[in-house]
Amino acid sequence: MKKGWKVLIIILAVIAGLLLLVRFVASPIAKVVIEKNSERWIGRQVEIGSLSVSALTGNVRIKDLRVTDEADTATFAAWQELDVNISLLRLIGKHVYLRHIHLSDFNINVWNDGQRFNFSDLPQRFRSDDSTAVQDTTPSAWRVSLNDIRLRNGNIAYTDKNRGQNWNLEHLRLDVPGLEFGAGQTDAGLRFDLPDDAGSVMLRGAYDMQSNMYSLIADLRDIDLHFLLPVVQEHISAGGLDGWLGAHIVAHGSLDDVMGVEVQGNVNVESLELRDENRKTVAEVGQIAVAVNSIVPKTMKLQFDSLLVDSMCLNITRDKNGNTISRLLASPEVADTAQTEQAEQPAQKSSPLDLSIAKFALRNSQINYTDKTLFSKFNYRIRGLRASAQNMTLSGNNHIILNASLPDGGSMMLNWRGSLDYKKKDSRVVAMLRNVQLEGLSPWTEYMFAYPVKKGILSLTSDNTLQKGVIDGLQKIEIYDFKLGRKQNNDAEFKSLPLKSAIALMTDMSGKILIEVPVEGDLNEPKFSLGKVIGRAIGNTLLKATAAPFVAMAQASGIQAGDLNQMSVDLLQPDLSLEQYKKLDLIAQMLTEQENLSLRMVQQFNMKTAIQERALFNLKRSYYEQQNADAIGSLTLLDIEKIKKINNNDQQFKHYAEELTGKRGSLTSRAVEYYTEDSLQAEVLRYAEMRNRILTNYLCKQKDIKAKRVSITTDSAENLTAYKGQDRYEVIAEMEEEE
Repeated sequence: MKKGWKVLIIILAVIAGLLLLVRFVASPIAKVVIEKNSERWIGRQVEIGSLSVSALTGNVRIKDLRVTDEADTATFAAWQELDVNISLLRLIGKHVYLRHIHLSDFNINVWNDGQRFNFSDLPQRFRSDDSTAVQDTTPSAWRVSLNDIRLRNGNIAYTDKNRGQNWNLEHLRLDVPGLEFGAGQTDAGLRFDLPDDAGSVMLRGAYDMQSNMYSLIADLRDIDLHFLLPVVQEHISAGGLDGWLGAHIVAHGSLDDVMGVEVQGNVNVESLELRDENRKTVAEVGQIAVAVNSIVPKTMKLQFDSLLVDSMCLNITRDKNGNTISRLLASPEVADTAQTEQAEQPAQKSSPLDLSIAKFALRNSQINYTDKTLFSKFNYRIRGLRASAQNMTLSGNNHIILNASLPDGGSMMLNWRGSLDYKKKDSRVVAMLRNVQLEGLSPWTEYMFAYPVKKGILSLTSDNTLQKGVIDGLQKIEIYDFKLGRKQNNDAEFKSLPLKSAIALMTDMSGKILIEVPVEGDLNEPKFSLGKVIGRAIGNTLLKATAAPFVAMAQASGIQAGDLNQMSVDLLQPDLSLEQYKKLDLIAQMLTEQENLSLRMVQQFNMKTAIQERALFNLKRSYYEQQNADAIGSLTLLDIEKIKKINNNDQQFKHYAEELTGKRGSLTSRAVEYYTEDSLQAEVLRYAEMRNRILTNYLCKQKDIKAKRVSITTDSAENLTAYKGQDRYEVIAEMEEEE
C-alpha cells in the first residue's frame, strides 16, 4: 500500500514537473513560433510582448500584441491583454470548450483606398486555392464552444484615403454570451453598446465554413446617426448629421461575393437633421420608415415595400453659385493622388439602379425656399406638403399626387404621370395653384419686370408634357385685383416692357386678367430655367397686348371683334359703312373704359392707285349724271354704288368716254389725262380729309371722347407714294406708362 502511494506521488510529481516545463518552456517557444511564422500565415507581422500558457488550468494570456498591415509600415490591430481559458478535460471528447475570452484595450485601424479595404486579403488566405479538391461533406466530430467573450475599452479607427476622411469609434464595449461551431456551421450572438449612450447593437449570425455562406440578423437600437457621418460623406457633401436610427436587418450572402449580399428588414429614422458643409441645416425629418423587401448592392436592385416620410422640412437657398440641394448632392472632392490612381484603374461597368417602391407617402412636410439671386431677398414657405404614390419605379410609369398649402390661404396640387427618368421617357404634369397672394411673389416680378406687386390674387392651371426632356405646355393664368407698385430702377430682364399698360389693357370690367401662354424648352440644356421660360412667355404675351391694345381689351372683355388694329375704307366714299361704324363704336367703348388711353388713326392708301380710281369714278359719274338728270348735285350712297357698278365694257359708256377723252390709250390713262393728275390728287386728299373730320366729330361729339385723346390723320405724301397695302386706317392705341 505504502509502495502504491509512493508510485502515485512520483507520477504526480512527474506530471507537475511536466506542467511546469510546459509553462516555462512551451510559452516562450509558442511566442517565437507565432512571431516567426505570422507573415506566412496571415501576411502580417505579429509582435507579442509576453505569452504565458498554464497547462494545469488551461489558461492562455497574451499581452501587448501588435499586428502590422500588409506593408509592415503601420499597426493594423493591437491589444494590451488577451486572457483565454480552455477546458482541457473536454478535449478528450473532441470538444474545444473555452470558458472565457477576455480582451482589453483593443485597437484596430481600418482604411479604404477606394478599391479595397486593408483586410480584404484575409478571407482568401483561409480558403483553398485548389478548385478541383473534393470537399469532405461529412460532419466533423469536433465541436467548438466559445463562452463569456468580453471586450473592454475597444477603439476602431476608419480612414477613407480616397476622400481624406477619418472616423473613430472609441471606448467600445462588447459582450458575447457564446459562440458554437460544429459540423462546419458557426452560430453566434453578441451585443455591444456604443460609447456615450449612442445606442446598442445586437447581432445573431450563422456561418458555414465549407460553403463560405453566412446569414446575419442585426437589431440596432437608438443609434446616434452622428457615427454614420463619414459613410454619408462618401456620397454627398454633408457637414453634419444628427438623429436616431433603429433597424431590424436580415442579410444573406457569401464571403466570396461580398457585394452579392441580399438585405431585408425595416429601418426607422427619427429626428434626422442633415447639414451642409457650412453647418447650415438643409433637411430635417421627424420620421423615415422604410420596409425593405430586398436590396442587392451587386445588381443595384432596391425593392421597398413602403417608404414613409413624416414631418420633413427642406431649406433650399438659391444663390449665384447654385442651390443648397445641388451642392449637397455634388460628388465630394477627393485627393489629387486618389484621382490619379483611380484614373489608372480600368473602368468598371456598374449596373444601373433598379429602384421600386410599392407604397410611398409624404405627409406633414414643408419647404422653405430662399432666393438670393433676385434684386431683393425672396422667402417663400410651402406648408402641409403631402404626396402619395404606388408601385413607383425609375424606369416604369408612375403616378404621384402632391398637395400643399401656400401662404395666406393659397393651395397647390400636382398630378404627375410618367417616368422618373424624364430625359428618356415621356411624362405629363398637371399643376394647379389657387388663391395665391401675389404680394408674396413681388421679388420675382421685380426681378423679371422691374415692378413690385402691391396686391393681387392668382390662380393657375398648368398642363405640360415632357418628351425626352423637352417640355411643351400651356399655362392658363387668372389674376384678380392686380396692382403694381412703382417701377424700380434695376436691370430687370423685361424692364422695357410697358407692364402697367399691358395689365390695364388685359383687365376686364370685373378686374380680372386672363392669360394663356405656351411654354417650350429643353430640360437637358444646362442653362435651362423654367422660371425664365415662363417669364419670357408671359412677357411676349404682354408685348402683344401693348402692340395691339384694342385687341387685348376686346379679348379681356370676351368680345369677338376681329382685327381691331386696322379699319378698311372705301376711297370713293366720304363716309364709313355701317360695319366700320360698329368697329368704331367698340373702339370708343374701350377709350371710355381706359381714360389714360389715346387713339391715333392714320389713313393709308397708294396715291397712284387712288388717283386712277378717282379718275375712272369721275368719268363714270359724268356718264351717270348725263343719264340721270335728277342725280346732278350731291350724290347719295345709293348713287355712288350705282356709279361703281357701271361696267367698263358697257357700249354706251365706252362711246361716251371716247367722245369725252378720245380713243388713244387705256380707259384709265385717258381719264387721268382728262381730269389731270394734280386735280385728281387734290380731290383724293380732300375726300380723305373729309373722312378724317367725320371720324373725329363722331368720336368727340357723339361718343364724348376728349379731342386731345383722338388724332385722325392721313399719312404723309412720301408714305402714300410707297404704300402697297389695302386702303385702310391704321388703328394705334397709345398709353402713357405710369411710373
